[in-house]
Amino acid sequence: MKRTARILSTLALACLMLPAPLYAQKKAVAKKKPAAQLKTYPQRDEAFKADYKLTAKGAFNAANIEQINYTIVPGPDFTGHVLKRDMNRKQVRLQQQSCKANQIIDDDDWYLNNDLTRRKQRVETPMDVFGPRFSYKTGGYLITTYGEHWGYTMKVVITDEQQQTLYAAYDFVNYKFSPKTTLMGNYQSVEDFMIEGNILYVAHGSNGYSDGAGYQTGYITAFDMENEEIIWTTQPLTCNSQFTIYNNSIICGYGFTGEADNLYVLDKYSGQRVQKIPVKKMVNDVVIRNGLAYVRTYSFDYTFTVK
Repeated sequence: MKRTARILSTLALACLMLPAPLYAQKKAVAKKKPAAQLKTYPQRDEAFKADYKLTAKGAFNAANIEQINYTIVPGPDFTGHVLKRDMNRKQVRLQQQSCKANQIIDDDDWYLNNDLTRRKQRVETPMDVFGPRFSYKTGGYLITTYGEHWGYTMKVVITDEQQQTLYAAYDFVNYKFSPKTTLMGNYQSVEDFMIEGNILYVAHGSNGYSDGAGYQTGYITAFDMENEEIIWTTQPLTCNSQFTIYNNSIICGYGFTGEADNLYVLDKYSGQRVQKIPVKKMVNDVVIRNGLAYVRTYSFDYTFTVK
């Protein structure tokens, strides 16, 4: 009996030392939000200002990246929140022209042979330190993502292309887990960005099966940098690829092993899907050149006429 009591006591002590469950960790993250929450989802077209320019905040020093005062972006509506679409504002339509198998590892050849520009650049740093992960040139700025490791990139810094002037710094920690996340390691990191005027379009999601996030992953969010508010968030399972903006449209893709692979055309003003095209494998990148949309998927390359 004494031995049994000791075993039970040891087990109880071990339980007390276990890390907090996921729901408790999410509550702890929520407590870190600032008292004054940023406004979200304005229902107005004038939120989009094509001629907007970010205001410089001072000199940028990459060595002091952790000392930057980050704006904590409010968490998105993980069920999606799109706006009413203006039917007078037309989006592009894609018509398939070709599809051929690729060699999977020949990404560089795909860009080179089609005379395409690779916007996303990986920054080589040690895996286990807080530092830059990827950089993107967009809208005349350089956006660099920072994180604790490759699967957890939540901080975004916007500078000039020479990284001498700081324009904005955002922390997307509230995007980390959806309310329905069941898999501890299923972080939702920021994956791709584009800037048009005052709008920062952000693709975020988990690098894994969507059921681990309760099927609440794979979004693009439109964030108004002038007023610091979210304008819209797509419905889930819309984007886990690099995307592109063309005229009034966003072209992106979502897919994963064992899940449906689709290419989407979105209305960039409302976040609504306007065209869905099934593809054979998950989309990696979309680049438009000379009236054609070049779509790189895991093992097939497509071209589409842009109408």
